[in-house]
Amino acid sequence: MAELFQMGKYGVYVWSSYGLALIVMGYVVIKPVMDKKTLLKELMMKYRRESHQRIESQQNKNQEQESL
Repeated sequence: MAELFQMGKYGVYVWSSYGLALIVMGYVVIKPVMDKKTLLKELMMKYRRESHQRIESQQNKNQEQESL
């Protein structure tokens, strides 16, 4: 079993390659999920801001019509 992990003089190279590949694959899976969450938050903030601006604009129009 020890020979399996040591793999002669290539053990360090092989296991570091496996480790690096595992890290990269994890990043490839996790990064899009994190980006999606960030994008959804940004879009929600933009939607709320635009909605608030529309409401204020409508209220201003109503006030102007009432004053005429």
